[in-house]
Amino acid sequence: QAWFSLKSFDWSEFDKISKKLIKKISRDNFYPDVIVTVGRGGAIVGAIISGNLPLPSSSSDKKNRNIPIIGTDRFYKWIDGHRVEIPNETIDFSPLENQTVLLVAADILSGGTMDFFFKSIKEAKPSTLKTACLVKGITTKFNPSYFGKEIPADFKMPWMYKGFGYSRDSRTDK
Repeated sequence: QAWFSLKSFDWSEFDKISKKLIKKISRDNFYPDVIVTVGRGGAIVGAIISGNLPLPSSSSDKKNRNIPIIGTDRFYKWIDGHRVEIPNETIDFSPLENQTVLLVAADILSGGTMDFFFKSIKEAKPSTLKTACLVKGITTKFNPSYFGKEIPADFKMPWMYKGFGYSRDSRTDK
């Protein structure tokens, strides 16, 4: 039932949480070569991190440098009310070998999707792989390297426009 008790974030709160997340990553002096984003929300959060994460203090160039992003998502279908994963053959993570990678999602609630992509990218043998999300559920089994806010229930982000068909089919019974 907690999954359906939605908290709504507006753009102002999204902005505050995004800045908090960027500050955490910056304080750690972590500057990835590439950001891999998961899903629609991950693409939004990843783009914000990419354009706003300042270079590490050890860098002689103190200006921001946009970090390249790669977007991905899971493919699945519903069979007898259960979600069945379908391999996403459109993404090749092998170029991430020896790269410093930040894997970004808007949210980590159960942790299944983040774990899936963490393991997939790990197979490519990046030099460093860290994870980040805007919001993290208190019951997640996957603990990200960085998160902006911890929440007890599911949520609605400002890009989830009411009346325009945005849905989380993974949260409904098919």
